[in-house]
Order: sequence, then structure tokens, then C-alpha cells
Amino acid sequence: MKPILPRVHGLIDYAACALMVAAPHLLDLHPGARRISYALAGSYLGVSALTDYPPALRRLLPFPVHGKIELSTLPVLLLAAALQKETRERAYFLALAGTVAGIYSLTDWQADPDA
Repeated sequence: MKPILPRVHGLIDYAACALMVAAPHLLDLHPGARRISYALAGSYLGVSALTDYPPALRRLLPFPVHGKIELSTLPVLLLAAALQKETRERAYFLALAGTVAGIYSLTDWQADPDA
């Protein structure tokens, strides 16, 4: 059994959005990396706000579909890392990719959304 249920996953998603907005400034990333991070935060926020789990604003998107969308961001994060010229920016996007992969693998995508 996977330990992360939909409610907790939702809270993690909102925390990740906040991280993707705050971290580029705190890490003094270059403007291009900041824009990528802000765009990813916005897309995650939109998906999170519309997913069928308790922290959503409108529960329109089935939780397993949310998982497929989340998994599809891994290539984007890896590409963002590969396109960075600076080590700090590359490490940031690789850390995000690792976090997404870890959270994805620990989430029970078939659990009752209200669990």
C-alpha cells in the first residue's frame, strides 16, 4: 500500500506550488529559470485547484488523471534542467524532477479521493 492518500497529496501539491514560486528568488536563479518555475507553479496550481480531492476549489479532474498529468511534467523538468547553463539552475530542476518522481511513486492513485 502506498502511504500518500489524495488529501495529503493535495496539500503537498499546494506546498510545491509555493516552493516553485519562492525558491527561484531565494536561490537567486536567473530570470529564464524563474519564468519556467513560475509557469510550472501556475500549471500545478491550476491542476490542483481542479482535481477531485478535498483541497480542490472545484473537483472536476479525476485523481488518476491528475497523476498522469503530474507524471507528464517529468520530461519537462528534465528538459528544463538540461537547458540550464548554470549548475544551480540545473540542480534546482533536477531536484524538482526527483521530488515529483518520489511523490508520484508514493501516492495511491486509486484511493478514494476523500480518504
